[in-house]
Amino acid sequence: MNIMKCEIDKIIQNKSFVGGLIVSLIVLAGILFIGFYYSQLNISGEKVGEGTELYHEVVKESTGDFTDQKVKSILANYIDRYQSTYVENKTFDLFTWQIGEVFFPNDEDIYLKMNEAIAQNEKVMIDQIKLKTINEIGFSEFEKPLKIGSYVTWYDLYKVTNQLFLLTSVITILICSLVFSGDTSRNMNQLLLSTKFGRSKLTISKIMASTLISMCVFLFIQIISLVSFYVNNSGFSGWDISIQTNFSLKLFSFPVELNHLQVFLLVIALHFISMLSIIGITLYVSSLTRSPFSSLVISLGVFLLPKALTEFFKRGVVYKSLNLLPINNYSIEDFLSLLSSKHDFLLNHFVQNLVFVMIVLLVIKITLDILVYFRMKKYQVT
Repeated sequence: MNIMKCEIDKIIQNKSFVGGLIVSLIVLAGILFIGFYYSQLNISGEKVGEGTELYHEVVKESTGDFTDQKVKSILANYIDRYQSTYVENKTFDLFTWQIGEVFFPNDEDIYLKMNEAIAQNEKVMIDQIKLKTINEIGFSEFEKPLKIGSYVTWYDLYKVTNQLFLLTSVITILICSLVFSGDTSRNMNQLLLSTKFGRSKLTISKIMASTLISMCVFLFIQIISLVSFYVNNSGFSGWDISIQTNFSLKLFSFPVELNHLQVFLLVIALHFISMLSIIGITLYVSSLTRSPFSSLVISLGVFLLPKALTEFFKRGVVYKSLNLLPINNYSIEDFLSLLSSKHDFLLNHFVQNLVFVMIVLLVIKITLDILVYFRMKKYQVT
């Protein structure tokens, strides 16, 4: 524990870590500001915040079981507000507009029809519109009806979470790239490896210290994100809404019955385990290189390379194997669509694929940590 504490202090006091942390805090603030305060929903009125107020009003009257009758009721209220001659509502109703984009007929411009009716002091009624049905669109069916409600705010949270994973990954790579290559660049190995615990406990402490700091950074960023989400939306409303009725994601046929909270927790779990694999990879690279900069560049390249390779391998075992790696499945859309696809992943069910990905990433972390340990144990000082 004393050695690990020493290693933690060494990382925290490193100028590269301090500089990277300051830049990361600025980037974090920017992501949260744009993702929540300056989101499409929040700025969809004449004043910032009007869109969110209208959104929560509409959600309150729209939440419930997802049926054709519920959809008809939601869209009936929408076209009534749109055509109202008593209220000049300039605020964009993003919630219902996205639902209308799915259920309004493709061969008819409903908005043109309503504008023409308004010009003639008339109104278009919902019964005059031939809405698509839930079955026609292809929504998944389960024993209980799907639930519809607040989904736009959760989509904003998902987008922010995607960006925060990239930020966390870069910070993690920066932290871990300093661990072994930093000592090598300062020619400290001859001294450190000659000590009593230099080839055993020191190596383990370095691995544990970098992992612990990265975990703390990950948890700190996620807590700040959730607090920002809670404050901006005055709660976590919509957590129990079906993921299939998130009209921003458009994953209507997703085959597993999950709500927004369950999806978020699964994504956070995957991001956390992905981060552990990134730690393992970066520490191994750091043990091979002679400078932190080389370690940083190579590790970033290894992290991003699988994304580029999927442009060359579109199908087959190589393509499916590449989708196991964090850069290809970190976003919510890819996480849900790829892991539920028989063509893009090795197994045939979402839960099976999720468990398999997590196991593979943990194996990568453990295997590379073991390789680092034995490499440093047999390290030849030159």
